[in-house]
Amino acid sequence: MQHIETIIIGGGPAGSSCAWQLKRNGHDVLILDKARFPRNKLCAGWITAKVLSDLELTPADYPHAILDVTIHNHIRYVPVTLRGAPSSTKNYSIRRFEFDNWLLQRAQSQVMYHKVNSIRQDGDHYIIDDQYSCRNLVGAGGTSCPVQRLMFPDNRRKFRQVVTLEQEFKYPVRNNICHLYFGHYGLKGYAWYFPKGDGYLNVGIGGKANYFKSTGVSIHQHLDHYLSDLVEQEYLDAKTAAGFQKSGHPYYLISDHGEVKKNRCFLIGDAAGLATYDLGEGIGPAIESALLTADEILGTASYSKHKITKTSTTGLVGYLARKLLAPKS
Repeated sequence: MQHIETIIIGGGPAGSSCAWQLKRNGHDVLILDKARFPRNKLCAGWITAKVLSDLELTPADYPHAILDVTIHNHIRYVPVTLRGAPSSTKNYSIRRFEFDNWLLQRAQSQVMYHKVNSIRQDGDHYIIDDQYSCRNLVGAGGTSCPVQRLMFPDNRRKFRQVVTLEQEFKYPVRNNICHLYFGHYGLKGYAWYFPKGDGYLNVGIGGKANYFKSTGVSIHQHLDHYLSDLVEQEYLDAKTAAGFQKSGHPYYLISDHGEVKKNRCFLIGDAAGLATYDLGEGIGPAIESALLTADEILGTASYSKHKITKTSTTGLVGYLARKLLAPKS
């Protein structure tokens, strides 16, 4: 059996950032992930200036395409659209295919490709599939993280779930303006149009799972309305909208419910349900939780949910957007 001081399950931005912080402070760390990198990851790919600051990066440090985008917020109640002022803070878009792989390489940590099936506690240690042993265990495997499922079984039923449909594709005929729509046709959620570098574009829609269940209106219907509006506004051509390849995934919004640590076992990123409750933005909270957990393991800080940023928007539009997702499901 291989013993490592800290094992991180999941090599995405949360897991790799936690490993990076531990490794550069001389800590023994191993990352386990079931899939090889680089890998496709659907995501609007929005990162803020704070994310770069937390990672001690500048846009010039990043070797792949990173686009400086202007974000326009809209509250959309047909036939009226309320437009807020463009965001005054710096925002960037990246492709997760590149970003995740680069962060994992930067961590300079040992990575093993292994699908975790069992976890048990033996005294002060955690035993994974009777192959790996560690004193500190970090769950960074996203919404289906085995650490969450096996060590925090009561968490998920306390979370507020958001479901999404989106696509990322080549579409060079656009500018660098990102459009975010809230309350689109009454949706308890948001829709986005997010340009990326190298001529890519990510378009999608997300909403509270409970909203779709209670109204009987499907997320597919909302997406079809949204794509029609993008065509009408000439943000997309009709052929691209008609051939839109829908793909989706669920994740969880931050709330006061659900534990993020037990003894020396931690949950970070989407495994902990930390996405901001106005935009469902998960990269920033993932990085914050990763660095806090690493610092707790190193004995220099403590990790708790109340230290994680809960919102992404400001002003009147931000307030109205938060009202759509913040109330309890």
